[in-house]
Amino acid sequence: MQTAPSIAASKPQRNYGIDLLRIVSMIMIVTLHVLGHGGVLKNTVPLSYRYEVAWFLETASYCAVNCYAIISGYVAIKSKFKYSNIIYLWLQVAFYTVLISVIDAILSPNTGTAEVIKAFFPVSNRFYWYFTAYFCIYFFTPIINKGFELLTNKQLKAIGVAIFGLFCIIPFLADKDTFNLNDGYTPIWLLMLYIFGGIINKCNLFSNLKAWTAMLLYFLMVVLTWGERLVCDYLNANALLDEPAKVMLTNYTSPTVFFAAVFLFIGFSKLKIGKISAKLIAFFAPASFGVYIIHVNPNIWQNFLKARYVFIAKFGTIKLSVAVILAVASIFFVCIFADLLREQLFKLLRVKKIIQKAENRFIKNIW
Repeated sequence: MQTAPSIAASKPQRNYGIDLLRIVSMIMIVTLHVLGHGGVLKNTVPLSYRYEVAWFLETASYCAVNCYAIISGYVAIKSKFKYSNIIYLWLQVAFYTVLISVIDAILSPNTGTAEVIKAFFPVSNRFYWYFTAYFCIYFFTPIINKGFELLTNKQLKAIGVAIFGLFCIIPFLADKDTFNLNDGYTPIWLLMLYIFGGIINKCNLFSNLKAWTAMLLYFLMVVLTWGERLVCDYLNANALLDEPAKVMLTNYTSPTVFFAAVFLFIGFSKLKIGKISAKLIAFFAPASFGVYIIHVNPNIWQNFLKARYVFIAKFGTIKLSVAVILAVASIFFVCIFADLLREQLFKLLRVKKIIQKAENRFIKNIW
């Protein structure tokens, strides 16, 4: 029987470092959207200093989605499966899609009843690719979690190697989307990350790494990913190859982005969090997903974020960095406080308790 401690304490104790990573990952996701959808990257001059700085910020944030999925697997393999959890999350998403669509219909004559009706079905209408993918895999997690109970650590490590080899190495070497992962924007990739997060938990992967070592390895992965892009840009700008050099590492399934997420997760999971900091993290972490739901809402996305930050591309390197940080901070804090208000409303209406009672009455203890 294995007695080695896991990354978190073996007794039931919340790892606030992982909760902090939820918050940081969401800040990184907002950064990706400000730089990308906001228009900063497309409007900086290639190979200029501001271009390199902007792409470094982008690359440093690129592993955020992978982190979120790894956290899900790490935490959930030892949690009891409940239908009420996914229903509550769906209600959180639907709350915003409906509310924002109704507001948009009132303010804009171009938004009709059909758009409002669609807002009641955020999954089938694919309002959010990540939530749609997560919603899909959630119902199969009991099978996966049962597998973690039955398989040995040696077998789970072999599966971890297979995940990395099949979905990161083979597509990279073949230079094609071998398994139709669409650069990671699919339920299959999220499922693989969920499993890998569970493997980290069950097998104590990288348990010998210190927090600072893991952070340095994360930084190394970022530099390698960023450096490959700069090399490709240089080769293409000077027409040094017969065919344009293709950037291969800037996607969710690339080996360097995959390990950047893994090492960042390990680093945060080993952080020592003080009591005051833990209270702040515990307060903000549950609302971090709401930041994603609000600012990526199609109406917000098109009307308030699209090309909104093109002006930042004209700044110098230092001013550009500061402007991106301020833009990200403003989006993050506005959205997180909005979701904290939504959470209070749900508590007032006893939404979670009603769902849990319904589950206990009609579904009972299936799992």
